[in-house]
Amino acid sequence: MSTRWCTVPAVLLLLGAAAPAEAALVNQIPSCYAASHYSFASAPPRHLLYVLIDQVGQLSPALQKSVIDNINHALGPATKFVIAEFSRTTNNHYLHVLYTGIVEGPMSAAERANVPVSSLSGFDSCMRGQAMYAVHIADTTAQRALQSAAGGANEPNDILFSLKTVAAVIAQDRATKKVLFLVTDGFENSSFANFSAGVPNPTRMLQQARAQRLLANFGGARVFVLGAGLSP
Repeated sequence: MSTRWCTVPAVLLLLGAAAPAEAALVNQIPSCYAASHYSFASAPPRHLLYVLIDQVGQLSPALQKSVIDNINHALGPATKFVIAEFSRTTNNHYLHVLYTGIVEGPMSAAERANVPVSSLSGFDSCMRGQAMYAVHIADTTAQRALQSAAGGANEPNDILFSLKTVAAVIAQDRATKKVLFLVTDGFENSSFANFSAGVPNPTRMLQQARAQRLLANFGGARVFVLGAGLSP
C-alpha cells in the first residue's frame, strides 16, 4: 500500500492522521458524503469485519501476511471494520480496540441523478481515496498488533472472556453480514482453564464454559480462526 498512499485525497490524510490512538467503536474515517456537503449520507454499512488479534504468541511472517491478505480481501464498499487486540499482559490491556472505520457505500442511481454533475468527479475521487485509505490503515494497524505480540504458553490469556466481550458488540451491530476474524493459537490460560497444563477434556471444558456463562452469541456472524493450535 505504500506506493498508493500518496494518492489519497488530502482531506482524508489530514483528518485520518488526527485520529486518536485510543479508538472507540466510532467511525474514524472521514465521510466523502459530508466532504461533498450532500444533504444525504451513505446508507449504513451492510458488512461488518471484526479483526481480533491475540497478543500472546507471535505468528511467522508468512502467517502475518496471510492475516493482512485476508483483511484486504474482506474490505469493500459499505463495510465497517474494527481492529482490536486482546490478552496483552502489560498495563492490564486485556481487550483494546485499536481502530474502527467505515468504507462508505456508493450513491444510488436516484441520488446521483439529483446532485450537480460538477461535484460527481470529486466525490468519486474521494471514494476511491477513502477505500485505499481504509485498506492502508487496517493493514498498518493490524501489522503493528501482530508484530508487538509476545509471550508464550505460560502467559495469561483469557480468550473466552475476550470473545464474550466482543460478541455483544458484534451481535448488536446492524450489519446484515458479519465476520469475526480471530487471530490466535487458541491456548487459553486463565482462571477458567490452562491449556499448557496438559491435554484438556473437551466435553468437561464445554460444560464448565456453559456453567460459567462464557459461551457467547455472535448474532449470526461467521467466525474464522487463523493460527489455532500453533505451538510457541
